Amino acid sequence: MSSVKVVCVGVITVDTIALVEKYPSEDERVLAQEISRAGGGPAAVAAVALSRLGVKSAIVGTIGDDADGKEVLRIFEKEGVDTTGISIGTSATSGSVIVASKEHSTRAISTRQPMVQAPINQAAKNLVAAAQWVHVDHVGINQLPALGISRGNGPQISYDAGYGVESFDPITVDLFVPTDRQMSLRYPGVDLAVALENDSMKAGNTVVATQGSAGSSGFSPETGLVTASGFKVDVKSTLGAGDVFHGALVAQIFQGHTLQEAMRRANAVAALSCRGLDGQSMIPTTTELDAYLEANK
Repeated sequence: MSSVKVVCVGVITVDTIALVEKYPSEDERVLAQEISRAGGGPAAVAAVALSRLGVKSAIVGTIGDDADGKEVLRIFEKEGVDTTGISIGTSATSGSVIVASKEHSTRAISTRQPMVQAPINQAAKNLVAAAQWVHVDHVGINQLPALGISRGNGPQISYDAGYGVESFDPITVDLFVPTDRQMSLRYPGVDLAVALENDSMKAGNTVVATQGSAGSSGFSPETGLVTASGFKVDVKSTLGAGDVFHGALVAQIFQGHTLQEAMRRANAVAALSCRGLDGQSMIPTTTELDAYLEANK
């Protein structure tokens, strides 16, 4: 029987990130203070976060038969993420070039997307069938039928709702996690707490909204509204922090924490990841997370 507890499904990329003081103007050259090459993609980063936090994870998605694809496999192997559910596609592995500006605390992204997703392989279906959770991003949500699962039919489903969810029906997932900005698009002019309650009670599930440095707010029929404050760290880049939060939230829920405590711990994991230029290198282990929380009571 597979030891994988959570399968992450969706985008896999290899990213090159440059940290600069300010964005270059047209035809201007600026010196980068740091350049990093790292794995990315919402589902992929979540899988790494889960693994760092002690939850055996797997990744399902598509890479190319190229050098970047080999780098993807190397990164996941190092992190202990099962890659048997990855399919090899006919196009190049997805990737981005990202310039992060310290002056504006923002980033500009040029991406090689979208990649045509290869058919789901049998190993991926086997992993999902044996898992307790499946976490999907905006690409992975469309792969659920091919994986043969739906809410109530297979593992619980967590959705990183980062893009275009204005008309999404949350009844199809067990854990719906948009940003506060996405919730404001779903419910224009409506208070966030009311919007969360509305989605949660209609779907009978858990809804959590990320709020950047302010933390997160959540609602479930069992807990009602709960909130968790963010944490202050020395930020190098916020790249991937939301993806880290999603993986950490599923990890904490899987490990038995209450919703509010799971959100608090996930907030801390996401904040700590911002100490690195890329989205993965500074994700803490559970031991490091516990030590940080103890020191920041």
